[in-house]
Amino acid sequence: MGATYTKAQREASLRYVNSTDQIRVRTEKGNLDFIKSHADEMGESFGEFVNRAIMEAIYRDRGETLVEQAKSEEYGIKGNLLASKDGYYEIDYMVDGERLITRLDPVKKVPAAFLADYAWMMLENVYEDRLLGGE
Repeated sequence: MGATYTKAQREASLRYVNSTDQIRVRTEKGNLDFIKSHADEMGESFGEFVNRAIMEAIYRDRGETLVEQAKSEEYGIKGNLLASKDGYYEIDYMVDGERLITRLDPVKKVPAAFLADYAWMMLENVYEDRLLGGE
């Protein structure tokens, strides 16, 4: 019983491939299974884990801390709420293949219990400002 690759599936695959960048990485023999096992333990695919590890390393190198991940179903965008080294929140998100980091409020103004809601709200607000030509 062979699977049929439909025109719609081909088009969906092409849309996905054209919306991503590809990175090839080499590692020492034996590391691949170790990394895949860890990703699986974290409930992530290999690619999801590698992408998360890269972003967390970049944030750490820049002196930023990943606080929350945010996603807007309404706009189909996602982003990361960061605490910057100088005491502000920032939202890091992608729009049309462009990475944007926008400075928000000082860290002390947001109660910890509201961080997830704050991250989601700020992601949508920042995106709406961009759509409407605001700051």
